[in-house]
Amino acid sequence: MKSLLVFIPNNFSYEKSGYISGKVLYDHDSDSKKFYVISICTNDSQESNSELIGYYSAEENTSRRLRINDWIEITLKPGSTNDALYYSVKNVIVDTKTVEKFSYHTVIINYDQKALIKSELFRTQNLPGNHFLDLKDILEKKIREDKVKKVNYLVNCKETLLIYLSWMFLYPVLFLSKITNKLLPILKYSTLGLHLNGWLENTKWILMTIIQDKKFSLKTLNPIVAITLDIFLGVFLIRFILQNIDDRPSHVLLNNAEKVVDTLKNLVHWLMGAPAGLKLNYSFNKMLGKFFLYHIQFWWTFLVSIKPVMDFFFEVLMLFGRLGITFQIAIAADILALVSFHAYCIYVYAARLFNIQIRGLTALFRLFLGKKKNPLRERVDSCQYQADQLFVGTLLFTILLFLMPTTWVYYTVFTTLRIIIIGFGGFLTKLKFYFQVLPIYTLLCWLFNSRCVHSSVKISLKSIHEDRSSTLMMTTVRSSWSDTWVHSIPDTVNHNPPIEWKMIVRNVFWGELLYPL
Repeated sequence: MKSLLVFIPNNFSYEKSGYISGKVLYDHDSDSKKFYVISICTNDSQESNSELIGYYSAEENTSRRLRINDWIEITLKPGSTNDALYYSVKNVIVDTKTVEKFSYHTVIINYDQKALIKSELFRTQNLPGNHFLDLKDILEKKIREDKVKKVNYLVNCKETLLIYLSWMFLYPVLFLSKITNKLLPILKYSTLGLHLNGWLENTKWILMTIIQDKKFSLKTLNPIVAITLDIFLGVFLIRFILQNIDDRPSHVLLNNAEKVVDTLKNLVHWLMGAPAGLKLNYSFNKMLGKFFLYHIQFWWTFLVSIKPVMDFFFEVLMLFGRLGITFQIAIAADILALVSFHAYCIYVYAARLFNIQIRGLTALFRLFLGKKKNPLRERVDSCQYQADQLFVGTLLFTILLFLMPTTWVYYTVFTTLRIIIIGFGGFLTKLKFYFQVLPIYTLLCWLFNSRCVHSSVKISLKSIHEDRSSTLMMTTVRSSWSDTWVHSIPDTVNHNPPIEWKMIVRNVFWGELLYPL
């Protein structure tokens, strides 16, 4: 044993003399014996306590020992100044053998017991050789055992009331969650349906975590505050909209949808002429323009025909909108998808046509090089073509090449429109996520330096004594704001994946479909 580490609570000097309760561990990496001092036991409980590791006394001459393999005796000694006192190790027994003082180096660490117990982010710094992480585990185990041994009626009443209230809210959430899980194959096509299912799963996780822990924590209190604020903002926004809009929401939607339809029709008519002075294939351009105009008119006819149903539909949406502003954002995303569905259809047609033409031109270009693609081996091989094959290939290449500018114009315009719509939808998704994890409670705890947001320790040298022992002071350090916020996000909230710009550029170049972010 090269060194002896003794962890003593910072309020230990106020305790009376008695037997020390704690735990002894051996660190193989540093070849050190660690004595974790937890509390002082009274003389009445010493015989039934199996976790005694030593004896503490303010008098240097006092000494007591039990038949235990690892034993330590701690006393208070005066320091260099008259008022200063420091802890001194009087006697150490390791594996039933007394160890001489000159054979090891003694390090006494005064730690903050309450800070370690209340720290919730300390486990995120789970590094090898972390002595204080072992100490935190020992303290939490001691607290659980004390709760079992000692009956505190006030604490039991609080825990029982908290559990009953949690179960009261959990039962309807479980019932609704089962319904949404069964309807998930249908709800997955709606942003509101997916958000409702995720909201129920998040609420279920919060309530079950509270029941399991029998207390509130940073990871459960922050989403509860965020949900409360979400509902408050949702009700406020609904009242504001109803007070400032005289007409029905369905009429407002149809009026705006009509403006969108007229704008899109004007855009297609502009493309059917000579857009930006470009000379396009007349017949192909007219065919595409009329085809797209038919879809736009068909979609507008569908919206007008379901106008009576939309009044009832909006009344249902208003009920969901009162559940929070995140539900209103999900409703806005669905309305955006509904209004722009005809533009999406035109984009799909243009993208598929562009993809077919560019892949056809790529394949026919290999004809002039005397090569062809081998799909079985996934490579390009050499090939000898006949005269009729070269003639047909050249004819098809010419047709596709001269039709490409017309297709490219339509594809460029509607792909740009699709990117704008996807970008706005991604903004709504990000906004909904940030409202779900709004760190109001976490920010207050972090600003006021609450012990629950501490994640690491700071060690400072207090003094070095004549017997070559040293005393260190341990204090907990507040975690960074980013780590604190990430820890407060519930496990059931899905993080938005990063945007893959390379894949988006590749899909745009080859005419592959762009999906929502």
